[in-house]
Amino acid sequence: MATLRLALAQMNAVVGGFVQNVETLARFRAQAALVGADVVVTPEMSLMGYPPEDLLLKEGFIEASAQALFDLTKSDNLPPIFVGTIMPEGVNGVTLAPSSDGRDAVRLYDDEQRRSHVANVLVALGDDGVVATATKRLLPNYDVFDERRYFHPGVGPQTIVNVHGVAVGMLVCEDVWTSNGPAMELASQGATLLVVSNASPYARGRREDREAMLRERAIETNCPIAYVNLVGGQDELVFDGQSVAVNAKGDVVARASAFSEELLVCELEARDSTVGVAIDTLYARDELRARASMVNHVEEPLDEVEEIYEALVMGTRDYLRKNGFREAIVALSGGVDSSLVAAIAVDAVGARAVRGFSMPSRYSSAGSIADAVELANRLDIEVTTLPIESAHDVFATDLHDVLEGPPLGLTDENLQSRIRAVLMMAISNATGAIVLTTGNKSEMAVGYSTLYGDSAGGFAVIKDVPKTLVYELCRYRNQLARRDGDPEPIPAAVLEKPPSAELRPDQRDDQSLPPYDVLDPLLELYVEDDATAEEIIALGYDRALVTRITRLVDRSEYKRRQMPPGVRISKKAFGRDRRMPITNAFRPEA
Repeated sequence: MATLRLALAQMNAVVGGFVQNVETLARFRAQAALVGADVVVTPEMSLMGYPPEDLLLKEGFIEASAQALFDLTKSDNLPPIFVGTIMPEGVNGVTLAPSSDGRDAVRLYDDEQRRSHVANVLVALGDDGVVATATKRLLPNYDVFDERRYFHPGVGPQTIVNVHGVAVGMLVCEDVWTSNGPAMELASQGATLLVVSNASPYARGRREDREAMLRERAIETNCPIAYVNLVGGQDELVFDGQSVAVNAKGDVVARASAFSEELLVCELEARDSTVGVAIDTLYARDELRARASMVNHVEEPLDEVEEIYEALVMGTRDYLRKNGFREAIVALSGGVDSSLVAAIAVDAVGARAVRGFSMPSRYSSAGSIADAVELANRLDIEVTTLPIESAHDVFATDLHDVLEGPPLGLTDENLQSRIRAVLMMAISNATGAIVLTTGNKSEMAVGYSTLYGDSAGGFAVIKDVPKTLVYELCRYRNQLARRDGDPEPIPAAVLEKPPSAELRPDQRDDQSLPPYDVLDPLLELYVEDDATAEEIIALGYDRALVTRITRLVDRSEYKRRQMPPGVRISKKAFGRDRRMPITNAFRPEA
């Protein structure tokens, strides 16, 4: 048996950020050299970030990826590295060739005439450049994935490289998930160790799914497996990292942290073999092996609520950071949703970069106004009070003749929400700060929000968080503060009072909706599990309630389509996962 020391580079890539990504990869490679790693393995599309979507249709993007890959071939006594990137179909590498202006430039070279499709690949780089290229064979086209739109699936012989007498089979993400699939093909062709390059987005329960699958695949192939995953936020998606290595029995022998960059150094025992293309290197690994202070560290997984909270923080931080926003503003109502969003924002970008605005109306209770100010004080963020009463009066007066009387009922409620949105967006325009909206998944599902009102903003932090989970996350954040010896950021009154939009006298959410502990499980069945109304009723739910709620969900699609992006934490979020037509006459009745 041979022992291979692998460095799994769990990195936070920037989509389209070739310069930044090359710098990050070079940094991880240098760190791997210091601990005597035999090879560095990077996530799927680590060179350009994931998912690049329609950037892949731009010729210049493909050329830029070739230049970035060439930049990585320049090594000075560094270990070999497996890099996630793209390659046009029929292209087998990059070379340096003179350009028309006489300067050297990177050029792609072809086996045949170049075609339009690209392949999702893992490239092995040694001292002499590209040693081997493994092409992703199974292209996911479900949930948030749309890879058949962009990629050509791999065909032909599988790719095995030989690293110090170990036959290392190279896989990309989906290729390891199928029983008797590409992983088994590699094992049958002589691979004795498998490495998997991944961009696997976070969702509740996803870590457990991955590790259960890896156990099955290790036992099936009789091979240890090293699985490196991307980390960081990209629009709605959050990648949690939690890279992992398992032995041939499927036991976890190394695991990286969640939601942070990390170089996971692991040693795996594998059968000796001469199979595969050898990677030649002058890198003196044996002289550096003793320097590794932490090999095969197994990070304890986070509790579910803690994991979700960290996903929301990372998704918010990276959305702001990667899009150039330095500050965030939040409308503080004194309710539970805005309290949670403010706490997440502070944890994401710091108190100095977050500002709260309390915008009371004639219906705002003194308790809620006080709760908003108290929350801001505990979070150490600046809070400004902007009463909307004068603007409300002006709008009501202007609308009086048009409506043949003052705006009443839902019209007046929505008017207040839209006045607040106008103020928040004006402040955003004037300061450059991004507006973080505060609507949750339960409200968004049934349309319990005001279009161009509370839904208006730049990023919807808790868009995929049901109301009952909002309360759990608030309690967790307070618990975290107690553990650290800090004041609880969210006042007890916020968690204890009945939820209310406070847009009319004595308003409560349960006057319009069933209690959230009833509503949320029903929504999970209909939205996330795709259960029919009849299937939900068969589980014991009231027929009239199911009919009403499912109709609300269906009729609110036009609203959801206009909502800002937000962090995905479930296995089916509104947006990329659940793509329903707005114009839709299909109404199955319960």
